[in-house]
Amino acid sequence: MKFRKLFFLELIVIIILFGCADSGKVMKPVNLISENQMEQILYDATLMEVMSSFSKKNPAFEAILGKSYLYKKYSIDSLQLIESENYYAKNPRIFHRIHSAVLKKMDAVKDSLDLLIKNKK
Repeated sequence: MKFRKLFFLELIVIIILFGCADSGKVMKPVNLISENQMEQILYDATLMEVMSSFSKKNPAFEAILGKSYLYKKYSIDSLQLIESENYYAKNPRIFHRIHSAVLKKMDAVKDSLDLLIKNKK
């Protein structure tokens, strides 16, 4: 009985140790998208996401300004984007810096639009 408990305890410790190994580490991709370009891509993707809520007004929206638009505009492919996103997601300080810059841009645009609306009244 003691042998079984000891065996299961050792098995659990081994599973925990191997489960906590650094196997999730993402290597820096060869074709990593720069932080500035990733910021621009995420900004455009956010705007496109917001604009897609108006797709009933323009049913061809996805064909005109879909993901293919981002790939053409920034001369990237889907694999490069995914690898870069994974790399930045595994590096939270960089990822936070990129997203903070995107939020600042969005706030600046919102403030400009608010000012235009206020001046129009």
